Amino acid sequence: MIDSGAPMPLRRYLFYLEAAMFSATAATFVFLIQWRHGFNWGDEGWLWYISQRVAVGQVPIRDVFSYDPGRYYWSAGIFKILGRDGFFEQLLANYLFGILGLVVTYLAMSTVGVSRSWRITILALLAIVLGFPRHKIYEQTLSLVATAGITFVLASPEKLNRWFLYGIASGLAAFIGKNSGLYFGVAALLTFVFLRMSRVRLSVVRVLACVSGGILIGYSPMLLMAITLHGFASAFWHSVVMTRNWSWSVPIPFPWTSHALALHGLDLAQWRAVSILCVAVPVTYVFIVWNGIRKRTQGEQILALGASLAGIPYLHHAFHQADFPHIAQGVVPFAVAAGVSSYFLWVHQRRRWSVASSAASCCLLLTSWLPMEPLVQHLRSRARAPQSLAKIDLGGRQFEVAVRQAEVMQVVQNIVRSCGSVGGSFFEAPYYPGMYAFLRTPSPTWDTDFFWPRNDRIQQQEIDALIQNRTSLLLINRDAMFDGHEWLKIDATNPRLAQYLFSTYQRASTKLPGGFELDVLPGSCAQEFLKMSPPAQQIY
Repeated sequence: MIDSGAPMPLRRYLFYLEAAMFSATAATFVFLIQWRHGFNWGDEGWLWYISQRVAVGQVPIRDVFSYDPGRYYWSAGIFKILGRDGFFEQLLANYLFGILGLVVTYLAMSTVGVSRSWRITILALLAIVLGFPRHKIYEQTLSLVATAGITFVLASPEKLNRWFLYGIASGLAAFIGKNSGLYFGVAALLTFVFLRMSRVRLSVVRVLACVSGGILIGYSPMLLMAITLHGFASAFWHSVVMTRNWSWSVPIPFPWTSHALALHGLDLAQWRAVSILCVAVPVTYVFIVWNGIRKRTQGEQILALGASLAGIPYLHHAFHQADFPHIAQGVVPFAVAAGVSSYFLWVHQRRRWSVASSAASCCLLLTSWLPMEPLVQHLRSRARAPQSLAKIDLGGRQFEVAVRQAEVMQVVQNIVRSCGSVGGSFFEAPYYPGMYAFLRTPSPTWDTDFFWPRNDRIQQQEIDALIQNRTSLLLINRDAMFDGHEWLKIDATNPRLAQYLFSTYQRASTKLPGGFELDVLPGSCAQEFLKMSPPAQQIY
């Protein structure tokens, strides 16, 4: 495709064009075949809702509980460009960001000499990996950017401008997610230690100055927000303090500890593949780094080493709360390391080993990811129960979701429409923020996630907000929890708020599936509407 006889500047631009074209094609294909399937009104809905609020001028963290601002401003920017803010546009924004990760990975593969056929194969595999979880493409993409960035540094570590550029990328990563910024920093530290162990002479002071200066520039949007937006700095500091409470430990599903007695068929195969992946990923990283210390790393091996050094810090993200959605966010560099290592074996005439390693890694990744992809989930649901799915409009486009979920959403929408969509009149708990985005109404409270333990001061602020907004309709699931933890129920994490809700609002007679209930404020329009609704409109 690229004319090797073309002038160097033109050849460089053609490489960029090739990378963008193949990356966009791979990501677009995965997006188009499955965008309409499923809607996680928890995590996906949270991203969609906050992006909507940012698009109308609210400030993340300060005005609404959220992750770091970068992803929301990216999504809000895409909303502004497209002139729409539906769930389709949110997914499109996610995939457009994912394309950036594919582009830099493709360029890194080109730079170290990986052949085009292998580049395209690895790119296709990465596009599938980015298909789940859809709301965490940002973390997955950043891990690919870290991979390309560390490879960029390793290729010429004596060039301080490369450390500086990597520092800028680290600051931008922290603006999107403070954990990713930390992982970028740890990867830089590991790279410096590796180079010193490999007897590469580097000045600690100069490298540190370059990386730190770059981080300040990359992180400048956050610093400007802290300086110019009233109340943002204190809200951000509170979010930093809260970080240790944002997740809970889940045991790593190693093959010798995982229990899958209740699983069978594809679910069992997926579980086994994930358990093997939990061993294969760290072992691969350690072996590549150890081999790089023993021997001089060059050519395509530099990218495998860069992926390993960048991937090691992300293992914390994967293994702290080690369910597959978190594992899927944290082991993406493994696909690059394994693919490039297989290519190295191929070009050095060890083709049996190359075929075996590439087949094993592809099988492991595809068996882990494909059963979780929205399209596969949709097909499996259709096969088990053709009537288990229903269509619902999410911001102007039809999506297929579980029929029970669609029923709950439709009932709430009917009440809100009949009573007039007044901002703050509807409240959900403990964690269905996608309902706000679906209804296009703001939450009456700053918080939208009541799985997190809150102190009495914050709970009282939420109660005051409900009173001030005259919130009249609640959608609540009292027994909802994660991973079977009783201490994650709303009456355990937010007892003061739960007591207010259960003592102030009355449970409606309308029956909803899945443990959901509607609670109404006495004398409100919502209560009168439900009294007047004929039984045919009730859901049993």
